[in-house]
Amino acid sequence: MAITSTPEHPALFTLGPDAAPSISGLAHVSADPAVSDAALTSDGYTWLAAILPAPTPPVCAACRHPTVLPPTAPVLWTCPRCHPQEAR
Repeated sequence: MAITSTPEHPALFTLGPDAAPSISGLAHVSADPAVSDAALTSDGYTWLAAILPAPTPPVCAACRHPTVLPPTAPVLWTCPRCHPQEAR
């Protein structure tokens, strides 16, 4: 089965002339990627946390009280009513 172009799409299956290679005025310079990696990661995601709103705390499944992010482990939500030791 041959693929041919149609009047609606005349160039859909035809090959055009080769594009000229792009030429840049800048010479390639090899550099250590560790320098740019450090610049890109900078302070981690603290810049993102600064622009996002505070998360809505989920409720405790046992007592339906809002949970908190304790300062000792700020990624783990805990209930201050059910687990007062962990919430500090």
